[in-house]
Amino acid sequence: MSSCDMCGKESDLYKVEIEGAILDLCSKCSGFGKVIRKPAMPPPKHLIRQKGKPAPTRKDKATREIVQVIVPNFGEKIKKVRSNKGLTQEEFARKLNEKESIVTKIEKGQFKPSISLARKLEKILKINLVEEIIEEKIPKLDSVKKSGSFTMADFIKDKRKKK
Repeated sequence: MSSCDMCGKESDLYKVEIEGAILDLCSKCSGFGKVIRKPAMPPPKHLIRQKGKPAPTRKDKATREIVQVIVPNFGEKIKKVRSNKGLTQEEFARKLNEKESIVTKIEKGQFKPSISLARKLEKILKINLVEEIIEEKIPKLDSVKKSGSFTMADFIKDKRKKK
């Protein structure tokens, strides 16, 4: 099974000619044009289910993404550990290979370091500044239709209305 070129539905596809273009379409969308070839009939499926197991259900798959974020009180942590190690901002900036003004702004919380800079800070100060958070993103099918984008199906429907 593949996805329909017009609506994206997963099904057996027909080869259909619409306005001179040959597309792979599902049974619903194939009515918009001239069917060139019908889908091949699949061999019969023999489903054997074991007792006690529920039938599989189709669920929207949530994608998990690991996102790295800087801890909220990074400036205070950095300043505290740097001063405990007896380093001035100037010395610390030299070790980091950064400008002293950047270190000052980071410690005051006026500048949020990039992940790579935070990793450098972690190595030198031996503290944790980066947290990894797992975000779950659930794809929404309705968002495409609500976006107002013009699809091939809309084009064909408009074309038919004009005739």
